[in-house]
Amino acid sequence: MFFVLTNWDYYVNNPLDIVKIWKGGLVFYGGLLFTIPTAIWYIRRKRLDFWLTADVFAPSIAIGHAIGRLGCFFAGCCYGKPAAGVFWSVTFTNPESLAMKGVPLHPVQLYEAAGEMLNFLVLIFIRKRGAFRGQLFWIYILNYSIIRLVMEMFRGDTVRGFIMPGLSIAQGISLGIAVAAITSLLILRKKQNSQ
Repeated sequence: MFFVLTNWDYYVNNPLDIVKIWKGGLVFYGGLLFTIPTAIWYIRRKRLDFWLTADVFAPSIAIGHAIGRLGCFFAGCCYGKPAAGVFWSVTFTNPESLAMKGVPLHPVQLYEAAGEMLNFLVLIFIRKRGAFRGQLFWIYILNYSIIRLVMEMFRGDTVRGFIMPGLSIAQGISLGIAVAAITSLLILRKKQNSQ
């Protein structure tokens, strides 16, 4: 829905295209924003410890996200900027690809998949040394926001929208989420250390 709202001029005239998810428009932040209230509802309904449950899921979310970005690469969505002269650039040629065709591009989907794989490994390492409940979840969120902030500099699909030149909507969200993650880490650590 966020994608639809940021591209309202198009979708107000083509409302049936809203359900054509094979043409793009599914974004991670949209899924995350839908998942959070759903998870809160489920955790409360089952009377689970919220932060412990979030910590259990955090590494799986990171590895799932890495795999999802491989899917983005295969579909050609979320493609990178032109990268002439970069030896690892990728040129999409399939007419079904959502990426620009015939132009060497940064394989930003693979960059992000590698970043999320690293995020997963960091979380697995920290899990054995975790100091407080909620730490793993918020470190995942912080790491992801940093990864996304950097990856956006290599993105070539301008349809995702910009707050201002040089700052995409996703980067703005990433900055806000990074602040929220750091704040939450500090609050949870202080609260649980005082108990």
